[in-house]
Amino acid sequence: MIEMDFKTLAEKVEGRLLNAKFKAARFRGAGIDSRTIKADHLFIAIKGTKNDGHKYLADALEKKCGGMLVNNDHAPAWEYQAKSPIVVVENTHNAMMRLAGQHRSELKGKIAAITGSNGKTTTKEIAWAIINSKNDKAYKSRGNLNNLFGLPLTIFEIPEDSEYVILELGISIKGEMTRLAEMARPDIILITNIGPTHLETLGSVAGVAEAKFELVDAAKEEVPIIINADDSAIMQAAEKRKRNFITFGFEHKADFKGRLGDILKDGRMRLFIDGRRVAVNLFGVHQAYNVLAGYATAKTLGLDIIPDELNEIDFATESYRGEIEHFDGLTVVADCYNANPVSMKSGLKSFHKYFERNRKENSRGIAVVGDMLELGQDSAKFHEEIGALLAELNFDLNIAVGPLSEEIFNGAIKAGLDSEKIMHFADVAVAGNRLIENIKRGDIVYLKASRGIGLEKLITLLKGSAFRQN
Repeated sequence: MIEMDFKTLAEKVEGRLLNAKFKAARFRGAGIDSRTIKADHLFIAIKGTKNDGHKYLADALEKKCGGMLVNNDHAPAWEYQAKSPIVVVENTHNAMMRLAGQHRSELKGKIAAITGSNGKTTTKEIAWAIINSKNDKAYKSRGNLNNLFGLPLTIFEIPEDSEYVILELGISIKGEMTRLAEMARPDIILITNIGPTHLETLGSVAGVAEAKFELVDAAKEEVPIIINADDSAIMQAAEKRKRNFITFGFEHKADFKGRLGDILKDGRMRLFIDGRRVAVNLFGVHQAYNVLAGYATAKTLGLDIIPDELNEIDFATESYRGEIEHFDGLTVVADCYNANPVSMKSGLKSFHKYFERNRKENSRGIAVVGDMLELGQDSAKFHEEIGALLAELNFDLNIAVGPLSEEIFNGAIKAGLDSEKIMHFADVAVAGNRLIENIKRGDIVYLKASRGIGLEKLITLLKGSAFRQN
C-alpha cells in the first residue's frame, strides 16, 4: 500500500505543501470518496462532471484522513492548512495518475493486465484463483476498479510483498487505454475478446479493437500478449502488429487449445484442456473462454498448474455474473451485471441448454432481458437480433425491459414468436410487478441486461413475494 510523507508527495506530483510544518507527516493509503475514506489515508479531491470532491473536505477531515490533495484553484481548502497536510496541484486527477505510475515502478511483483469487451472481471477472478492456489501472495483489483479513476486506487492498494498482481483495464473512449498503460505497465497482457461495446464513442467493432490494442502498442516487445484466436476482430488487429502473440481458443489453432463441453445439470460449465476434463462452478458456455484465458495467463506467468487442478478451485465471481439461486420453488439465474449483443446471445443460448436439462413437468423457462446500452447508431438492429433469437429459443415467457428493448419485442414478433409469450415494459418496476403476477413455483428465470437497467431489483421483488402454487 502506498505510504509516504507530504514533502515527498508534493515533489512527486509537482505540487505545493501549504504548511511546511506537515512536511514529515505521513499518509498510508489513498481514496477519492469521503464516505469511505479511512484514517491516515490521503484524500484526493476529484472534480468530476457530476460531483466535486472539494465539497467534502470537512467530511474527510472528520474521518481523520491523513491529509489532502486538492486543486490549487479551490481557495476554501486554505482554511484547513493549520489542521491537516494539504498539497495543492493544478489538477488532482492528473496528479493521482502520475502518482500511481510512479508507485507502480516501485512494485516488485509481476503484473498481468486483462482487457476486452466481455468477461474482464470474471477472467480476472479466475486467473487470480488459479494463481492463488499456487501462491498466496497474489493480489487482484477489487470489483471493477478498472478505469482512469479506479486503476490508480487499485495500484495504491497493492501490498508491497505481492508476487503476482492481476489488474482489469476498462475503457470507453479512444486514448484512455494508453493512459491506463502508462500507469499499469504490465508484465503480461491478456485480451479476452472484442465486441460491439461503447460504440457511441468508439464507432465500430474495429474501433473497439484498436482502442484495446493501445495497450499492446504501449508494451515493450518482450511483454507476452495473450489473445483469443477465435475472435476475428482481435486477430485482424493482431495482424497489423509485427510482434509475436500467444493464443488461446476452442475453434482455431492456438497455443492453449481447449474443447467445449456442455452445461451440466447443476449449471456448471464443462470443458477440456489438453484433453483433461474440467468442470467449474460457473454458468454459461462463454465461461469456458474465461477459464481457458485464466489458465493461459497463469501458465504464461510461469505457474506450475495442470488442468486437473482446476476442478478443485472455487471460481467465485462478482455478483450478478451468472449466479444461480434457488428459493421458494424458483430457480433464478442472475446474469445482469452487464450486457452487449455477444454476451446476451451467449447467455440466452446457455440458459436454453440449462433449462432443457432441468425442465420438469411443471417448469417454465422465463427470459427477462433488458436494454443493452452504448451501442451507437446500430442499437435498434442489435436489439432486434436478440428478439429474433428469443423467437428461435421459444421460452415459455419473455419479458423485455427498458425503452430500447421495445426493439427486442418487435424483433421477436417479426421472427414469429407467439405474442402471448412476450411482453415489453419500459420501466423495471412495472416489469417486476407483471413478472410477480405471472410467475409460478417450478419456474426457471434468466435475467440479462446492462447494469443501468437494474434487473437485479427483480431478485429482491421475487424473494419478497408469494407465488401461486402450480
